[in-house]
Amino acid sequence: MNFEIDYYFTEIVENEIFSKLTTDKCDVMDIFNASAQIMSKINNKNCQTIKTSNIDSNVKILGNVYIDEGVEIQSGCIIEGPVYIGKNCKILYNSYIRPGTIMGDDCVVGFASEVKHTIMRDGSKVSDLAFVGDSIIGKNSRIGSGVIVANRGFNQEDIIIKDENKNPINLKREVMGIILGDNSRIGSNCTTSPGTFIGQFTWIYPHTCIHGFIPSQKKVYDKQNMVFLDNERKVLTKSTSWNHDSYK
Repeated sequence: MNFEIDYYFTEIVENEIFSKLTTDKCDVMDIFNASAQIMSKINNKNCQTIKTSNIDSNVKILGNVYIDEGVEIQSGCIIEGPVYIGKNCKILYNSYIRPGTIMGDDCVVGFASEVKHTIMRDGSKVSDLAFVGDSIIGKNSRIGSGVIVANRGFNQEDIIIKDENKNPINLKREVMGIILGDNSRIGSNCTTSPGTFIGQFTWIYPHTCIHGFIPSQKKVYDKQNMVFLDNERKVLTKSTSWNHDSYK
């Protein structure tokens, strides 16, 4: 198990928002506290700072926000502050950006996705129809379509994970999603358990359920044994003529 910031995130330059979250810090969990300070500053200004004009109709921007130059927000989106959105980000149709989210430059949130209280480093992407909550997403990392990042323990108590030796670790947080290192990717329709840590350059293949600590530079997938059985030839009933007898 590794909680060091340098294990997950490297090449942090001074002009990216992420540098303000990591300066003089070693533990990756401290980034969440630093993000709360940035949100407080946005709230204290008590205004909407919007430097882009590329906002479609039927977009709702609620509360205190900072939205930088070159951002594109497509129709049907909801931005609920406090939120920070860096330069040249793209937020696709019907997405929902919830309070506490910090997006660096050149980030993308796909169609009808929901991002809550999450830090997205420069160049990262959340694809279509995904949910990401209470997480940190590394530089150039990708979260595929349909991914669910579970962010609350099933018993709604402190999240406890196990390290590589199966020793329990109490994260002392009731809500947390994932730490996803730089240049890593999670394939479509994956599910991650609360408190999942993924190192840099790691690929999680589609349809995989993951939890705990996954080291850097790994490929992770479930072995699936497909079963083929003979099937009868049956013409399906038109959906417009459905009735109970059709499905006996």
